[in-house]
Amino acid sequence: MKKTLWIAAALLCGCGGNNYTIDGRVEGLEGTVYLFAGNELLDSAQVTDGAFRFKGTAENPGIRFVADSEENNGTFGTMLIVEPGTIRIETDAENPGRAVATGTPANDAKTAFEERLNALIKEYRDPETSEERREAIIEENDAMRRQACENNRDNYFGALILSESSYEFSGQELLDEIALFSPAMQQTELLTQLREQAERKMKTDIGNPYTDIEQPDASGTPVSLRSVIENPDNKLTLIDFWASWCGPCMGEVPHLKKAYADFRKRGFEIYGVSFDNNRDKWLEAIDRHDMKWLHVSVLNGFDNQAAKDYAVQGIPSNFLIDSQGTIVATNLRGEALHEKLEELLK
Repeated sequence: MKKTLWIAAALLCGCGGNNYTIDGRVEGLEGTVYLFAGNELLDSAQVTDGAFRFKGTAENPGIRFVADSEENNGTFGTMLIVEPGTIRIETDAENPGRAVATGTPANDAKTAFEERLNALIKEYRDPETSEERREAIIEENDAMRRQACENNRDNYFGALILSESSYEFSGQELLDEIALFSPAMQQTELLTQLREQAERKMKTDIGNPYTDIEQPDASGTPVSLRSVIENPDNKLTLIDFWASWCGPCMGEVPHLKKAYADFRKRGFEIYGVSFDNNRDKWLEAIDRHDMKWLHVSVLNGFDNQAAKDYAVQGIPSNFLIDSQGTIVATNLRGEALHEKLEELLK
């Protein structure tokens, strides 16, 4: 009777249910390895014949790094997802210079996904791959990400995939996606923060009024978004979030230049908000690419109130606003911007 009660009590309290073990066996590894959460050092372990072990409690699943340097910049490093269970870190049989994490649902899903992704990247970069196939690979990659999220609603990898692609969703769409995860996953820090982002993002969904921005231009003079939108010469204003170090942002510049040249006299203006940190690089990019529209920046990267107000998690990102101050379109990339302006500025 006492034994039965003890087992029942243990089941009710879930004692030990959040414990994890990381068992590593990596060829050629020696010395000491370190466990990190971001740049925070959590633990260390001695390596014996390539083997090491960490133990702990996963109160909240999350990304961790194992590296052979206390500064997290050594010759060995691998990423894993800490969650209850035994996580194995082993040398990748296909790529001896790489280690992979398996053994728990999120890590198994992550490793399988990365293997498929790496195969697609390799095929895409192959000079023999046709342009038609490259386009199909891009679509396959998008579909693979959607399916990975759908298949992992009960573990951290699914949440991670959703977080990485959150910029694709409106605020309400993102809330709907979060609601499909298990109750336990919805309580994680990652999805809690993503929900807060979605609620902020709802304020920037199509049909909502814009939020004003006021930041200094190249001369240091504050220029408000309101002054641009309320200018009677402007019928549509595009807020363009970008940075000189962002490759995809610079890839959008030719489309922005074409739209500006074709529609400026018809009432189109661009209010560029840069997430640069370096003033010289910001101004050099504007000059070199002949970006003739308005530019502002606080030169502090993503630590920018406008990024918070518009729930910007990745760049390039843009919002098209009409003369009444209403958001009429978002994230117009490539030819989509030109097509939208042609539709609205007839």
